[in-house]
Amino acid sequence: MSIEKIKDNVYAVTDGSTRGNVAAYVLPNQVIFVDSGMHIPMIKRFREHIEQETGKKASTLFITHAHGDHVFGNQVFEDCEIITSELTHEAMVESKEKNWTPKAIEEWKKNAEDPAGLDGLKIVLANKTFADEYELIDGDVKVIIKRTGGHTEGSSYVYCPNYGTMFAGDNLFNHSFPWGGTPTSNPVKWAKAIQEYLDLEVEHYIPGHGSTSDKEPLEKFLDYLNKVISLMNDLIAEGETEEEIVKQADKVDYYPPREGREQWKALSLKKWYEVLSA
Repeated sequence: MSIEKIKDNVYAVTDGSTRGNVAAYVLPNQVIFVDSGMHIPMIKRFREHIEQETGKKASTLFITHAHGDHVFGNQVFEDCEIITSELTHEAMVESKEKNWTPKAIEEWKKNAEDPAGLDGLKIVLANKTFADEYELIDGDVKVIIKRTGGHTEGSSYVYCPNYGTMFAGDNLFNHSFPWGGTPTSNPVKWAKAIQEYLDLEVEHYIPGHGSTSDKEPLEKFLDYLNKVISLMNDLIAEGETEEEIVKQADKVDYYPPREGREQWKALSLKKWYEVLSA
């Protein structure tokens, strides 16, 4: 695990060791963590390192969305407020009942690069929720978590205007094709979310997967999304079949999916077609 010090008061792990990226904002009197990955020992070490280096204690964990690679480390923050959108909380409750069963978790371990990362896993849900936006203020520093939808309907970003830093969650996959095939994925809301990110005063964007960046990867992704949306809408209006529309959309140039996730693109395009044709 490599801990990146993005600036004096912002840290992140973006090397893939925690699966989903994680981050920490150091405020005047406390530390706010964002997402918890899915490697419990590493998340514990990340928290310990930040607390030891800064001399401040973790108070809050913000959760951007309900996927296991961003929430399976929640138990490391059981003593904190764990805050997420109402829709993400509902999705986590449903996943706990239907998908995150002991049997399913054992299967995850079998397929994990480091099965020990999930030893002792306990599903921990949020203990505080918000509808659309929540602000945490410490002294003169403000941290905002806001739900936009996109990758999932509950997807939210965490923005600290004082530090010029945003954690975008899985609405941003830097330098690889995103996963857009979730049941509530919506390309139109996703494009609006990325535009909102670009309109804010942000110097450093921390994606859900990939390396920290400036605006350039967001501009490239937004351009791609808008091209796919426009193409699909035009072909839908012309009465083309789903198969042909997905085939044409697949030709729009963008980064390929990550290794081992080659099916993501086809499934994402099919989902986006479903949304746009509804």
